[in-house]
Amino acid sequence: MDEAARLISRSCTTGWADWIHGELWLLPRHLVRRRLTLRETRANKDGRTVPVPLPEVPSSSLALRDIASAHRTNKVIPLDEVAEARLHRGILTDRLALRMSDGSRHKLLWLKVDPAHEILGPALGHLLGARFTQD
Repeated sequence: MDEAARLISRSCTTGWADWIHGELWLLPRHLVRRRLTLRETRANKDGRTVPVPLPEVPSSSLALRDIASAHRTNKVIPLDEVAEARLHRGILTDRLALRMSDGSRHKLLWLKVDPAHEILGPALGHLLGARFTQD
């Protein structure tokens, strides 16, 4: 049986200098950020970017290698390689800061109106244990 990938935001950026939104997918063993177009970013405005219920697809339907190589701001982050994760609730945007076991770092931000914070908190707490903090 193929496990599900859930789309938890379509407003995800990789930092304050990245103004183009992307999809943020939670897979059983990965976080995936896939860049959208400028037109799609503009269409998001500042409202919720994912419907209820959240879209789900089989994890195997996301071609992780193709996503990673398609654009420099795309991310395929193996959760078992996360050394430290910090989830932060902001005024307009929420943020996940990751430090990987190889020392590399990733930052993911999304509009607060999206449900990513509420989904990532319990999921990462369960998967990462003491490697995860939330404020």
